[in-house]
Amino acid sequence: MFARLTRAVLAPSRTMPMLSATAAGSSALWLSTDAAMAQPEIKVHYGDMHFWRAECIRICLFMGDVEFEDARYQGRSDPAYDAIKHRFTFGAVPVMEVDGRILSQTQAMAGYAARLAGSMPHDPWDAAKVDEAINGCTDCTTDIAGTFRIHDQAAKIAAREALVASDGRLTKHLAGLETLISENGSKGVVAGDKMTVADIAIWRMVGWLSSGVIDGIPKTYVASNFPQIADVCAKVDADPKVMAWKAAHPKQYPR
Repeated sequence: MFARLTRAVLAPSRTMPMLSATAAGSSALWLSTDAAMAQPEIKVHYGDMHFWRAECIRICLFMGDVEFEDARYQGRSDPAYDAIKHRFTFGAVPVMEVDGRILSQTQAMAGYAARLAGSMPHDPWDAAKVDEAINGCTDCTTDIAGTFRIHDQAAKIAAREALVASDGRLTKHLAGLETLISENGSKGVVAGDKMTVADIAIWRMVGWLSSGVIDGIPKTYVASNFPQIADVCAKVDADPKVMAWKAAHPKQYPR
């Protein structure tokens, strides 16, 4: 995924700070007794970019005041990445390291982070809807990922234009996320009444789709066609702790 997202990578940083949101303002996340669990030592491994698969995990932990080491690599050629990649279960990042143990796959990591942060809904149905939305984001990403393997630029753009057509596969998957939000009462969140890691994931995925770096996908595509998703993104973007995270990472979130 490093090679396919190089244009999303901003200025590199080799620092791996311990992050906490203690002084970052009030949180809009769902409180849960899971937050009382003993704090493990956590390291999030990924590139120095704000792609949604890792960023939703980072921000979820940050919003829940869960300390973690933010390990960022400068691509597959980074010696630090090369030295540890043999430990990654599926040979790819993002990966969470928890007390020395490895956890992979976005849905699993997002759910685990949400439980540590106290932001996973108590209701089993709502928790399942969080997982469903995370998987929906993965479907959208898979739609786009296939086009990165097309070498001819004109053919690549044509393939992406087909994805965003009214009957396109990306349109279908985004419509699924739109339906989840609508079925939850059009509250600006995917599940329940409070922001969850799924909303953060949607916000960052849409940020990627709307960034203008993916030739063939108009910046206005999501905002013009999916008002429920746009509402979720606006709500996440206005959250005080999300704003604090963005302010702490100006390379990824320039003003």
